[in-house]
Amino acid sequence: MAKNVDRIKKNKIKDKTKSTWLTFFYVGENEGAFSEDARRVFIINLFATVGVLFTLPLGLSSLYEGKVILGVVLIFIAFLYSMNHVYLRYTHNHSMSGNFVIYPLYILMVYLIYTGGVHGTGHVWIYCLPAVALFLHGLKRGLIELGLFTLVLVIVMFFMDSHFVESGYHPALKSRILFSFFVVIFLSAIYEYSMSRSNQELKETTAKLKLVANTDELTELLNRRGMMQRLEGTTYTSYHLLLADVDFFKRINDEYGHDVGDYALAELGRIIQKPLPKGGLVSRWGGEEFLVAVCDCTQLDAFNLAESIRQQVEEHEFEYLDQKFRMTLSFGVATMNEFTSLRETITLADNRLYSAKRAGRNQTRWR
Repeated sequence: MAKNVDRIKKNKIKDKTKSTWLTFFYVGENEGAFSEDARRVFIINLFATVGVLFTLPLGLSSLYEGKVILGVVLIFIAFLYSMNHVYLRYTHNHSMSGNFVIYPLYILMVYLIYTGGVHGTGHVWIYCLPAVALFLHGLKRGLIELGLFTLVLVIVMFFMDSHFVESGYHPALKSRILFSFFVVIFLSAIYEYSMSRSNQELKETTAKLKLVANTDELTELLNRRGMMQRLEGTTYTSYHLLLADVDFFKRINDEYGHDVGDYALAELGRIIQKPLPKGGLVSRWGGEEFLVAVCDCTQLDAFNLAESIRQQVEEHEFEYLDQKFRMTLSFGVATMNEFTSLRETITLADNRLYSAKRAGRNQTRWR
């Protein structure tokens, strides 16, 4: 028993430590850990942290060896990366934060190529650039920046007195460094392109699934779930709900069949949708019920809209193949404001709807 308790405590400590590290790397992101921006923020923080862990010791080591300029540059970049984490925490501007990561890196790479870095090994660090540049700035902008960097690289290596002359490297090393850098850019670009395509396809699939999840297949209106999401997410503090129910709809299914009933509901959805004002919403609330939401109008305007729809439905002749029939609607109207919740307003509209049903149907109750 004691062993199990100790194991649970250790797991809790481990989970807490893991959560703390994840929170650290996701600092600067508000949309959750699965968005594209969240991934970008994670990489920025991760790269900045790794950058500090590398550049700070190397900077101190360079100062110790008497390479003052290189040491100061490395320590400054370590400081810049540290401040970048703070900047991202308070501004959430991951685009600018990405610039703070990549542009000092470009400058550092040019400096290392020109001076040779420590023991003439500066050029080995340039191969980390393509992946970082393409991820932070995307395929198009990243390739443009890498192209400009390559141009600077050629000028430094072939037309300036850089460390390649002083260190006695074979002349072929310059061209091989350049060629291998092109290969890394090419492979990184292919990877970034495939990732971008995959992310775009994932976004499109997610959007389609969200649309399907929030849309009624028969009427192509919002379903109950979609309507609730729209109402709960609205910025309006006051709006009117019109809850409609088809009178004696079971008779239509029993007399003409369910195909005719499906057609009638789809046609009914189109009739209800036509007179809605701008910003109005309509959904198939369930079965033969429809919920309409309108704003920027008075309760009397909402009542008049319900009456207008009711009269249009009453006067409309439904025709499916050789079957002709008519339908009527009963309405319950309720107003939501700062004193009532959405659920309370829906319940009130439902009560008024059934009051209209009990009073003889084909009418609107709003009080």
